[in-house]
Parts: sequence; C-alpha cells; structure tokens
Amino acid sequence: MILASDHATVYADVLVADHTQQVALLSMAGPKTAVKAIYAALRSNNRPWLKLYEEGSMEPAAVVRGAPRYRVRAAPLPDVQGVQMVVVVHDERAPAGHFYVLAGTTPGLALVRALDTDPRLVVPILPEWGDYLLRQAQETRVSLLSDGPERLVAPLQVHGDLLAGAYGYARDNDTWLGLVDLGLKSGAIALEGGER
Repeated sequence: MILASDHATVYADVLVADHTQQVALLSMAGPKTAVKAIYAALRSNNRPWLKLYEEGSMEPAAVVRGAPRYRVRAAPLPDVQGVQMVVVVHDERAPAGHFYVLAGTTPGLALVRALDTDPRLVVPILPEWGDYLLRQAQETRVSLLSDGPERLVAPLQVHGDLLAGAYGYARDNDTWLGLVDLGLKSGAIALEGGER
C-alpha cells in the first residue's frame, strides 16, 4: 500500500484505522524525510487527512486522519542503513492501546514494551514475563469499554480479517496487576531480574 500526504509518499505495510478513520497503528517505510513529513501530517491540526492507495491505482482506496494527541515512535529498519523507518502511532487517551510485532521481535517482548511505555498504565513488568503475560492476557476477559477489546489482549481485525502481528490491549491497570500478582504467586514468573 502507498500512503500519501500533500507533500510526501511512503509505503505502508500496516495501517489500522478505527471506526472514525483515525489512525490507530502504522508501520511505514520510505525516505527519512518522507516518513517525517507523514508523521508531521498525522500530528497536524491543519492537514490531518492522508490517502491510502493500492499500488498501481490512481484512486485512493481509503482516506485516514491523524490527531495531535498521537504519540509517535520511529525506529530505523536494521537492513536499510538508516534510510527507511518504521513508525507506530497510537492515541494515548483511547481505552485500548495497540502494538505491532516487528521482524526480529517476539510478541511477548512487543507486549512488554507497549505496557512499559504506556503512560496510562502503572504495571511493574520485566521483559522475561512477556510470553506468560501474553498467553494469560489472550484468555482474560475484561469489562467492555467503548472501542476497547473484550479480552485483555486480542489480535486486531480489519474488516473482519485478522491483521498479522498487530494487537490491541485494554488499558486496565487492575487486571494487568492481577495477572502479574497471579504469576508471581503461582511461580510462573519470578523477580530474578530484580524489582522495577
């Protein structure tokens, strides 16, 4: 897919928009200046609309938008010598957060990173707990929140299809803390790495 603003074009291998067409999750690659222009557009109040094209098509397949409250993270792709980047964005105020499993990362570690850097959560967590927490979270139901997942962690769906490597998680401190407590009491996880 190709994602374009008025001034830049990049390739997007993952783009998830919610029911209001706001971008929830984005992975894109292109020249560094184009990537920066796209995420500037995501955070802009003036020109928040972006067009998504199928390759070879002149008509946009979808129009999506960003918002100034998005948090944007960028990381260079290791095999492209710093020319291309991956950017993941999400709305910090939404009841659900999102994470995407990049190549070379396990889903458990991606979950840990998402929880550890989410300003709405205060869950003490160690990297080695990721696989346990992901397994438990996929089975744990949470009370339904508007636009939130029914389970603590669930694969993201786009038009009813699962999106490989992309997940949503509920921002429910009590349930996450309960899973950590249960894991420590049962011995499934331990504080061997030291307390945080």
